Amino acid sequence: MRLLLDEMYSSAIAEHLSSRGYDALSVSRRADLRALPDRLIFERMQEERRTIVTNNVRHFVPLITVAEMRGSSHYGVFFTSDRSLSRRRDNIGSYVEMLAGLFEAHPADDSLRGVVRWLP
Repeated sequence: MRLLLDEMYSSAIAEHLSSRGYDALSVSRRADLRALPDRLIFERMQEERRTIVTNNVRHFVPLITVAEMRGSSHYGVFFTSDRSLSRRRDNIGSYVEMLAGLFEAHPADDSLRGVVRWLP
């Protein structure tokens, strides 16, 4: 699995995961992705074969739907909710552990192809 954290998450999450050897990036640390529309981020992540973690259900569900209608796929989209796991700074460790578990469960780049899931 290769991961991209959308801009609403602390880049520290990706940094901690990277320090453990996982391929994790943050939109906020990629100048080529910052401030891009979600449609372009979604397209770029398909080119890079990355799973996306986002809190932005409103924008990404239609992108997933259009991709599926066109017969194309994606490399996984995980949604989070502030109700179940807040994005506050004191939850960075919880995100790191949860995502590290996903890396361990899905080591192959395409193991999450087409998967859409809510994270706890």
